Amino acid sequence: MTKYRPRHSLGRRAAIRHFYRWTRRHFSTQKTCGHQKITDAWLLALLLSRFVFKVPYASIWWSLLREDRSGLPSYTQAYTRSLWLLARLETLATTAEHLAEVIIDSMPLPVCRPKRTKRCAFPGARWGYGSQGDFYGYKLHAWVTASGKIVQYALRPANLHDLTVGFELNRRWPEFGGPKIIGDKGYAALGFVFPPKKNTRYDTGWRDSRHPKLRKRIETVFSQLVAGQIRSVQAKTVSD
Repeated sequence: MTKYRPRHSLGRRAAIRHFYRWTRRHFSTQKTCGHQKITDAWLLALLLSRFVFKVPYASIWWSLLREDRSGLPSYTQAYTRSLWLLARLETLATTAEHLAEVIIDSMPLPVCRPKRTKRCAFPGARWGYGSQGDFYGYKLHAWVTASGKIVQYALRPANLHDLTVGFELNRRWPEFGGPKIIGDKGYAALGFVFPPKKNTRYDTGWRDSRHPKLRKRIETVFSQLVAGQIRSVQAKTVSD
């Protein structure tokens, strides 16, 4: 357990207080029943602080917290409550705002190694292709602003084309003020700004010299997600 202890310039208590200042504005700070050990705001603050220290699994992080806090619920109880709050948390994280431009792209999220795919029964996982070759799992499709903020995302099976999910994300395009959507050649369609192909017969809007630099922004964001252990899958197939 000691090898997972976080090392960070920001202390554990300071990180938790930082998240709590945000969660208490959006979630309950009162216990709803007598047997509830912590409030919703404290629960989310404790769980979200894990990403600051890049601990790969929530169960390990919760065990570390319980070493210093004897009054915390079990990990099973905390995990179950967090699922109830997840939908509201995602809504707050993807609140629509008026934007001038966004960058769209996808990244692979494999759930197992290729040799284990025949035994993997993870629901919805499919074979797909990424920049590093074939993989089995999902793809994360996202809109990212020029400052590096993820404003919208979708988790879909890996066999779906980027353009298919791109049109799905475009359903909220009016809510964000009709921004310019900048993609790569995988988004070669009307409604997107992309590098022109040899057979492209119309202006794709790629003339602005800023577009190649903006494309690198979403690659940096995806690299940060990988560094934050987004690909550390801890899954168990439930037998029927």
